Amino acid sequence: MISAATMTGADPALVSPARFSFGLALVALVGSIVGIFILSRLQRGGSHFVSLFILTVFSLLLLQTARTSFRANYILYDDAMEYLVYAHGATGVKEVINQVEEISRRTTGGLNAIIAYDASAPDTGVSWPMVWYLRDFTALRSFDQPTRSLREAIAVIVDQKNFDKIEGALGKDFYRFDYIRMWWPNQDYFNLDRARLLNAITNPQIREGIFDIWFNRDYTKYAQATGSNAMTLTTWQPADQMRLYIRNDVASQIWNYGVGPSTALVAEDPYKQGKITLAAEQIFGSELYSPLGLNAPRAIALGLNDDLYVADSRNHRILHIASDGSLLHEWGSFADQAAGNASIGTFNEPWGVAVGPDGSVYVTDTWNHRIQKFSEDGKPVKMWGQYGQPLPDVPESKSSFWGPRGIAVDNNGHVYVADTGNKRIVIFDSDGNYLAEFGSAGFEPGQFDEPVGVAVGNDGVVYVTDTWNQRVQSFLPSQDGMIFMPLAQWDVNAWFGQSLENKPFIAVGGNNHVFITDPEGYRVIEFTSDGQFVRTWGDFGTGESEIGLPSGVDVDDLGNVWVTDAGNNRILKYNLPE
Repeated sequence: MISAATMTGADPALVSPARFSFGLALVALVGSIVGIFILSRLQRGGSHFVSLFILTVFSLLLLQTARTSFRANYILYDDAMEYLVYAHGATGVKEVINQVEEISRRTTGGLNAIIAYDASAPDTGVSWPMVWYLRDFTALRSFDQPTRSLREAIAVIVDQKNFDKIEGALGKDFYRFDYIRMWWPNQDYFNLDRARLLNAITNPQIREGIFDIWFNRDYTKYAQATGSNAMTLTTWQPADQMRLYIRNDVASQIWNYGVGPSTALVAEDPYKQGKITLAAEQIFGSELYSPLGLNAPRAIALGLNDDLYVADSRNHRILHIASDGSLLHEWGSFADQAAGNASIGTFNEPWGVAVGPDGSVYVTDTWNHRIQKFSEDGKPVKMWGQYGQPLPDVPESKSSFWGPRGIAVDNNGHVYVADTGNKRIVIFDSDGNYLAEFGSAGFEPGQFDEPVGVAVGNDGVVYVTDTWNQRVQSFLPSQDGMIFMPLAQWDVNAWFGQSLENKPFIAVGGNNHVFITDPEGYRVIEFTSDGQFVRTWGDFGTGESEIGLPSGVDVDDLGNVWVTDAGNNRILKYNLPE
């Protein structure tokens, strides 16, 4: 459209609809004054016919002005077709809120359903209206980067900034519905120049289109004349888009939302054909087998002398055990750093343990948010770290952790820590000096959502259990070991849910096979280094071929796989078949 203010040389970007309307009103006012003056002069001359004609013209103009003023205001307040209505929310916001509320009430009896909304653009996206309209939902979740953890939600509301990422995170488990969130009136008066102005005046199709807009709010002819396909209510531009995703199994129940009633299909486990029954060759730790008094053992790490170390998490201690199950050393007691001084050698649920090439033992003191280093017989050596988040250009914050879990040491003595809450892997030297890090929140390669387990192969490749993204990622280090580039990633049909117990660890064997635990799937899964599935074993129970809650995993030099059973408080050793 052509703005009167633009015609006079004003900056189009600064011309508001209010100024546009004021300019038209001013022109009409001046014209009316001139007309009245001419009319009065003609009356004195006795030309009553001319006076009547001019009076009629101005009466018609008055009626048309009143009609146009009326129709240009908030008559179609939900649409963007009126020039006196500027940026405002579209009906899509109300429609999404009504649907989400109805779905929640029909599936949970109230506002208790898990609803996720996009907070990636807090000032301009869906975040602000949704955080207000959804304030009464008790299980409301916000997200910046889409991850597979969103699959727990029954409905996900997404801003257009994340349209290219959301499909990969949600997969095929959701139906998609598109809406307009906010729109603006037509802004063709922007960047108006002499050539465009003359074209609008001389081109009969454009002139007719402009008159149709002002007389009838009909953009059809103007869109045809300008070759635009963005002037219908479904394609309108400028506008901001949004999407609502409803989970398939819920949509099959709430089928009035454009989805026919059906029974949600249950996907077959892709690992079913490779499942074997494998009894543990050796079991110890529980009351039935070499009692050690374990309480939720987590990570397990092989030592240098046919021995192993276990993070006995809820006993807040580390156990040093011989391969026959006899206890060699133990150390640790409970202390909470947040409540006061927690000296070295005290723990608050240690989850990770690793052994360096010199026999040193490294422990992630998870809820004290720090790393501790010991000699192979448990003598304290050093500790570092504190609760917090790393900050740019603040070197001391590089050792800030948020619930670190997995830990590994490479052949050079470099220590790799899975800083779970901060969604990164951090590398230190053997004295705790910060070296490098990689990872951030998200679903792209090199990004994480709840990284838990970390392992390093003999070739230096680093493997990470990217838990809530339900995948394993591997990383190739640069020659100096300071930069880590994504090497491979593969999906894992496991790790559903976000419970505190569902935290998988990972190990790499001498043949570069990768072993992961599936805690709430009660099994161990084996892959090649590039993600090809090999086999799986385990099922829920207390028997020799069953696992209560597999957690930590490691592989010895003979290829035996050691697993901590946090559900049955025991340690299992498996001899894999050829």
